[in-house]
Amino acid sequence: MITNKMTIQQINYLNIGLMIVAAFFAFRWPFETFLFAYAFFGPLHYLTEISWLHDKNYYTKGKYDYIFLLAVGVFITLLNLRLLKNVPDGTVTFVTFLSFMCALVFVLTNSIPKRIGFIFASIIVSVFITKYPLFESIFGAFLPTLIHVFVFTGLFILVGALKGRDLSGILSLIVFVAISIGLLYITPDRSAYHTADYVRSSYGYVTPTGNFTEGFISLNETIRNVFNLHDFGRPNIDQETFIKSVNDYFYKNPTMLAIMAFIGFAYMYHYFNWFSKTSVIQWHNMPRSRFVGIIIIWILSVALYAYDYAVGLKWLFFLSFSHVILEFPLNHLTLITIGKEARSLFTSAKPSKPNKQAV
Repeated sequence: MITNKMTIQQINYLNIGLMIVAAFFAFRWPFETFLFAYAFFGPLHYLTEISWLHDKNYYTKGKYDYIFLLAVGVFITLLNLRLLKNVPDGTVTFVTFLSFMCALVFVLTNSIPKRIGFIFASIIVSVFITKYPLFESIFGAFLPTLIHVFVFTGLFILVGALKGRDLSGILSLIVFVAISIGLLYITPDRSAYHTADYVRSSYGYVTPTGNFTEGFISLNETIRNVFNLHDFGRPNIDQETFIKSVNDYFYKNPTMLAIMAFIGFAYMYHYFNWFSKTSVIQWHNMPRSRFVGIIIIWILSVALYAYDYAVGLKWLFFLSFSHVILEFPLNHLTLITIGKEARSLFTSAKPSKPNKQAV
């Protein structure tokens, strides 16, 4: 149990231990670790972080800025549930990019003219860059997933190390990076590892028609495509052989299993990191009625995942995506803080107080 008596140094060492635990499970059971972490820890993380961000006014300068970000979450949820028809391709990417840029201006200024000018410029820029596949991959696939759970988690650790400037903070950052690299590049023989049908149906696979089922498999496909890892012998093989080749590749290939271990670690530690910092950021300090409501929704959500993983995904997509969008202002503030702390290393300025942002 984490108490208010834990120091920043103790929490850093605790997190090193949590990194090792997350890495062990992700390496041994990559798909299962991800699915469990996402279903069990995920809902509680979304609810408690949104509650905490709300009490912090989402780190924006305007009182109602969060309404726009929340509206983006609603819009993309409707798209995901296919409740909106005839939407142009790339809409999700465009809207995600626009909300990310709006979050930046929400952090920087409350001047209406400056906000309008910045947002208009962002729209113009997006028109020219949305046609590039890399832009689509970054803002359509990676920003709401791996950039959110891995990159920004790493940046939060970096902020803590820069502010604290002690051994525990630096060591936690080194361990985080080392484990991540190790999971990606250590590819031992995994021939004994097999995924159950339930795991494949929950995570996603290629159907007999050649399409990916709903789930997370599209993230792995994006990674394969961006890094040009495999072409499956197309177009010189038949459809049945192609489908078997794709499914075997994602669930048996050592490279893809290493990538999946990395994804599982990123998600599980992302949740561990959040809950380990309770005594620092005090996200649990909320009205009792809100706390009870969060616990009830969390229990119902886990039950839905246990009943049918696909149903759980649809039920919680709004909370999952919205908590990513609502964290954008804090992400920008973190980048700004890193810049300030890095500059202070080369000046006579003293380090800031230990970080109390979401990590």
